[in-house]
Amino acid sequence: MRNFLKNKRTKGAATFAVACLVGVCFFETGCAKKTPAFKVCINKIVDHEALNETARGIQETLQAEFQKLNIPLDVKIESAQGNAATAQQITDKFVSQKADFIVGIGTLAAQSFLRCAQNGKTRFVFSSVTDPKAAGLLSNTTSIIGVSNFIALEPQIDLFVEIQPGLKRLGFLYNPSEANSITLLRRLEPILAKRGIQLVPQVAAKMLDVPAAVSNLAKKVDVLFISNDNTALSALPSIISMANKSKTPVYVSDTDIVPKGAVAALGPNQYQIGVQTAKLILKQRLSATNLATRVEYPQETLLVLNQKAAKTCALTFPDALLKRAQKVLP
Repeated sequence: MRNFLKNKRTKGAATFAVACLVGVCFFETGCAKKTPAFKVCINKIVDHEALNETARGIQETLQAEFQKLNIPLDVKIESAQGNAATAQQITDKFVSQKADFIVGIGTLAAQSFLRCAQNGKTRFVFSSVTDPKAAGLLSNTTSIIGVSNFIALEPQIDLFVEIQPGLKRLGFLYNPSEANSITLLRRLEPILAKRGIQLVPQVAAKMLDVPAAVSNLAKKVDVLFISNDNTALSALPSIISMANKSKTPVYVSDTDIVPKGAVAALGPNQYQIGVQTAKLILKQRLSATNLATRVEYPQETLLVLNQKAAKTCALTFPDALLKRAQKVLP
């Protein structure tokens, strides 16, 4: 009887030990120790084709890379709908959610994270910002990196002149609260003056101002140029519709929005700007120190022509231009 009880106790202890060992192994290798998702939060100043393509380029590039690494990825995208105060609220929320990276797409969205960047609360990257220096993003107190969407203005103006050799007055619609638009306005004037073209600026501080601004501007100019101003780009269908009434050609710098009715664009591929931005995030993620290069610029420039829009404005593209174009819309 004593031997029986002793054997039973011994077997019970062994069973208990095995159970404990299995439990420890499960805890260490099972569901209890999941790899945390890498969190990227994207604050987009407004919704329009160009910035949407940038966001898509970021998201798809990161998804492809993290899938290879077998690391879960959590990407959140929100739009401030053109409101600087809303952009700040979104950024503050993303910081409180402890995102690994926050991306500001567009100047006002990028500016919304300056205060948090200076406090070192999280890592930030800007994307599709025309003039990051004028926007205050490159101060010595921050280590912000990003991708600009700026390309030289001279070849763009030369394109307009090639299409319209008699061009004398260029209308420029802009929101004075956008640092990118002020930069472009200042750079445009001497470039146009050298070519004997008069710059005619017109303020549209919000989307509700756009119809009256376009109506006023179209009467005074030979062409309208919409370049990287998010207020104007958000209202582009309205601008095109009103400009067509007076057969005033509309040129843009974003190739992605030419199908909306613009005559032509010589500019960056906004999706590729997103790809560049994602690659910066991946580099910075693996680096213990800040990257040496703080700003990158578009790696390619595309020429896109819209034949239907040209015909509406009684324009014909030269054969040489059609051959140079990367894309010609029928």
